[in-house]
Amino acid sequence: MRENLSNYSVVLEGVSKNYGDQQILKQVDLQLEQGKFYTLLGPSGCGKTTILNLIAGFTEASEGVIYLNNQRVNEVPANQRQVNTVFQNYSLFPHLNVYDNVAFGLAIQGRPKAEIQKEVDQALAMVELSGFQKRPIEALSGGQQQRVAIARAIVNKPDVLLLDEPFSALDMKLRKAMQVELRELQQSLGITFVFVTHDQEEALAMSDWIFVMEAGRIVQSGLPTDIYDEPVNRYVAEFIGESNILPATMVADYEVNFAGQTFACSDAGIPAGESVEVVIRPEDLQVTEPGQGVVDATVETVLFRGVFNELIAVDAQDYRWKVHTTARVEPEDFIGLNIGPHDIHVMRFNESEEAFDARIEQYSVGGESDE
Repeated sequence: MRENLSNYSVVLEGVSKNYGDQQILKQVDLQLEQGKFYTLLGPSGCGKTTILNLIAGFTEASEGVIYLNNQRVNEVPANQRQVNTVFQNYSLFPHLNVYDNVAFGLAIQGRPKAEIQKEVDQALAMVELSGFQKRPIEALSGGQQQRVAIARAIVNKPDVLLLDEPFSALDMKLRKAMQVELRELQQSLGITFVFVTHDQEEALAMSDWIFVMEAGRIVQSGLPTDIYDEPVNRYVAEFIGESNILPATMVADYEVNFAGQTFACSDAGIPAGESVEVVIRPEDLQVTEPGQGVVDATVETVLFRGVFNELIAVDAQDYRWKVHTTARVEPEDFIGLNIGPHDIHVMRFNESEEAFDARIEQYSVGGESDE
């Protein structure tokens, strides 16, 4: 029946969560391998934090089974699970200094003082806070408080570390620095991290594997590159990065018609004549001289984004193309746009509920790519 799950830190099988008549999670299945960095990505209210709370034992599943290290834990209380959580607001004790905050969990276990000091010093060194032991919490910056929260979580050597949007209170520069530090920490510790965010750039930068969620369901999971390059539907394409999404018609294998002409593409197996949508990322459009690309368009606006210019260009079919380019282009310039076959991703969108459920099942299991 159930396969050997000894290589997985966390497994959810058919897990649902209801609050009264409201269903927050709907038949969620996922498997998290040991020692990887996983991200639950989606908008507020999609069920990300509910999954963390179920894994941690802060709430009970309405349906389904939860396994930690191959052991069913549905009835196991939170304090008996080898799981620690870093909360969005850090939940530090303001009346305790840095050392006592980190040592708290070890102290209530009755561990010897010398052992506690050794473990606390090691944890603080890992988060680059050596020498901060006596600092009051109120004297720390937001980034330092976040490091203390992580040190308090890892000092108990959990099998799984859950992080619920821990960077939300940090400014952009500090967020990016902490992304690097947290990723390096996870790799050095070799434990399973489950990270919750609504920030797609954060998810793409840090994760081994991403679960994209919508309305209590996992709609796609995969490597960051797969999620970005091969979105399964419009929701994922729009949520992950920026996209040009156009209505289209499949002409034949490797041929699709949109924007008034037929283009070569890399998709096959879709019946000729079926209505589809195509996704083209702004950075995959190359600016050329007029007539040298596959589409000609007039530049409407140019926004400088630092490392690239963002253009809106209107073609003869009145479609507004979003383009990211390093080319020097001015408003009202007439340009060509080139699109390669591998830059056009075809999505089917008129699927039945049964087909949707089958696709959800296909994309619900974490691990190595099948390709």
